[in-house]
Amino acid sequence: MKKFLLFSFLALFFTMAFQHDAYAQKKGKKKKSSKTDEYFDDSGFANKLWYGGNFNLGFGGTNGSSQFTFGLSPMVGYKFFNDMFSVGPRVGFEYNHFRFQEFTNGPVYKASPVSLSYGAFARIKPFQNFFAHFEYEHQSTESIDPDQDGRISIGPDDKIITGRIPYNNTYIGAGYNSGSIWAYELMVLYNLNHPASSFSSPFSLRFGLTYKF
Repeated sequence: MKKFLLFSFLALFFTMAFQHDAYAQKKGKKKKSSKTDEYFDDSGFANKLWYGGNFNLGFGGTNGSSQFTFGLSPMVGYKFFNDMFSVGPRVGFEYNHFRFQEFTNGPVYKASPVSLSYGAFARIKPFQNFFAHFEYEHQSTESIDPDQDGRISIGPDDKIITGRIPYNNTYIGAGYNSGSIWAYELMVLYNLNHPASSFSSPFSLRFGLTYKF
């Protein structure tokens, strides 16, 4: 039901945006020489698009274990209503590499879980540098699957056993964008669907780059 309402909401935004732009072009612009000119015109579809992405990079280790993390989340937005509103898709990819050695001279166990996500977002930008962000995301997370005693489980192939769990996340929050054509942004989001049993924080801090936002 939540997915249906979200995508209905986004579809309505897209419809209103296209109608608004089509009316503006019809009212105030001369006839273009070609469809290509219309597409790349100041009021055309291509000029209403902006591009961005968040990324994360991390290292850590303790007591014979180490972890490397790399994540990338590109997104594309479509601006309308005087560029104050934008909507679009967002996808995410995160790679983790774990290395575990229980004893100094013991065997080394490794795992490389990969997590994927996809979703849609909407933004409101009432000021040049500040914006509000709403996002729905379906996330498929692969992580280490410990045994009943909380110990890392090792499979018959001497690899760390991992498990995959699906999540549906609904984020709401705000951010700062530096405001130039190529810009950096910082965003703080709160996950409304954060499970109560989780020890992780419902808050998410994102850093990224944008082009023409």
